[in-house]
Amino acid sequence: MENTQDSPNIRRNQVKPVTLRAALTKKVLSIRPLDIVRWIAYFFLVVIFLTPFIWTILASFRQESEILANLFPLSIHTFWPRPDEWTLDHYKTIMSLNEEGARESLRFDRSLLNSFIVSAGVVISSLIFNTLAAFFFSRLPFPRKNVLLIYVIATLFVPVQVTLVPLFIVVRQMGFANTYWAMILPWFASPFVIFALIQFFKEIPYELDEAAIIDGANYVQILRHVIMPLSVPGLITMSLLEFQFIWNLFLWPLIAVSNKNIQVIQVTLALTQTQRTTFWGRRFAGASLASVPVIILFMLLQRYYTEGIAQTGVKG
Repeated sequence: MENTQDSPNIRRNQVKPVTLRAALTKKVLSIRPLDIVRWIAYFFLVVIFLTPFIWTILASFRQESEILANLFPLSIHTFWPRPDEWTLDHYKTIMSLNEEGARESLRFDRSLLNSFIVSAGVVISSLIFNTLAAFFFSRLPFPRKNVLLIYVIATLFVPVQVTLVPLFIVVRQMGFANTYWAMILPWFASPFVIFALIQFFKEIPYELDEAAIIDGANYVQILRHVIMPLSVPGLITMSLLEFQFIWNLFLWPLIAVSNKNIQVIQVTLALTQTQRTTFWGRRFAGASLASVPVIILFMLLQRYYTEGIAQTGVKG
């Protein structure tokens, strides 16, 4: 009886390896040469994009005299420091945690906070004004609104450098010079974000608006309870792009703000270079720290970002 009862289990144990081996063999045989070429191309693209970033991070832990000493000939020590080269002095300096940093008043931590305040302020105001504008152009009946939309989109072709001087005059006349508002107000509306959100909103069926109107909802309620919940991936995608754009701004904060206490990280990074020398260790350490917030946000919201980018190509 024991042999009879155990025989099905024995047969099942014998079948599983064969089935698994056959499945693996079938999967391997199903791989086409084009797939192999594609994955090799992906690998080289990853290497090309990540190599400078990894080298920058590792170089920020080197002694200043060793950062550029191992570039040629190319070897493992070009990227990976030797045991006696590791140091945290550059990070201590830019955070004013040592005597040298305190003497030069390098407060990268404050600049990071300033960049976050400015970027978050722009994203919040951008979501409010750009969402309202996109809702108007995509959902509301209005005569010749396409003419207005063409005017909005046409502003995309105006170089930013052309508007810097007039914009600075306006900001100074309003009394916002050397304030956070000087770096927030000029970017509270973006024609690119408006145009992108219009594409998201147009994918939502108009029947939902009609049903909400029949239930007694006004346009504000339709936007809040119908459009925005269905456009979360698009709103998050635009928020990430806007946050990254403002985080990387250099020229406008340099012109609008001269107070070091409220200056953003990109301008503070420029202080690592003088007329005589460039402090590569400080610059690499500051650049590494400046990349962290954007990377963390992207990793946390990657699912929504991917979904939002995919929806831009969907046509109803």
